[in-house]
Amino acid sequence: MKSTELAVPLSTSLLPRDFGGLLPAATGLGELTIQVLKMPEERLIIAPLRKYADFESEYELDPGMAAFERTKDKIGLVMAIFEDGLPIATIRFIPGGHGVTLTERYWSHLTGVDQVLGPNNWEVGRLVMAPENRRADLLPRCLAMSLVELLEHAEVEHFHASCLTRMARLYRRFGFSVQGTSTSSGGKDCALIHAPVEDVARAFQVPLPRKEAVLQ
Repeated sequence: MKSTELAVPLSTSLLPRDFGGLLPAATGLGELTIQVLKMPEERLIIAPLRKYADFESEYELDPGMAAFERTKDKIGLVMAIFEDGLPIATIRFIPGGHGVTLTERYWSHLTGVDQVLGPNNWEVGRLVMAPENRRADLLPRCLAMSLVELLEHAEVEHFHASCLTRMARLYRRFGFSVQGTSTSSGGKDCALIHAPVEDVARAFQVPLPRKEAVLQ
C-alpha cells in the first residue's frame, strides 16, 4: 500500500452546510495509505463499506445498471483507502467507451455530452465512507489520494459522475460543474457533473504528469 501526504486544503469550508452526516475535523490522524484492488478477492476488503453506497438512486435512473456491477469492477480501477491499516473509504473509476457508465447510458441525450465523453474520460463512482469516518478533513484527502493514484495508472482528460443535485455544491469545490439534471423514478433530483482533469488537479493542488512532446 502507498502512503500519500498532499497539500490539500482541510478546511470545513470545503463542505456545504446541507451535506449532512459529517463529523468535525479530527486531530492526530493516523497514516493514510491507498491500494488498487485488482482481484475480486481483494475487493472483499471493501464489501462492508459498499453497503453504504447509494445504489438505489442509480438504479432508479437506469435499472439496467445493476447488471454491470461486476463488469465495472473488472474494467475499472477500484481503490481502498486505509487509516492505520483499516479500510475507511473506497472509490471506483471506470473508463468510458465500454457503454457501461451511467453517462453513456442515461445522459447521452444531453447537449454537450460529447465533451463530457471526450478522449480519456472516466466515470467517478462508488465513493463511500462509513458514517463513523465521514470527517470534514478526510473527504478531500481521500479524493486527492485517489486522483494521484489514478494518474499513475491511466491517461485522464475528463471526469464525469452522477450525484444527487443537492450534492453538486460539494463537487463544485473540487472542480466539477453541472451538465444536466433529471428526476429519478423515485422522485430524486439527480445531476450529471463533469470536470476536465486540469480543474480537479488544481482544486487538490495535485501536479499533472508531463506529456511527452511528439516528434513530427
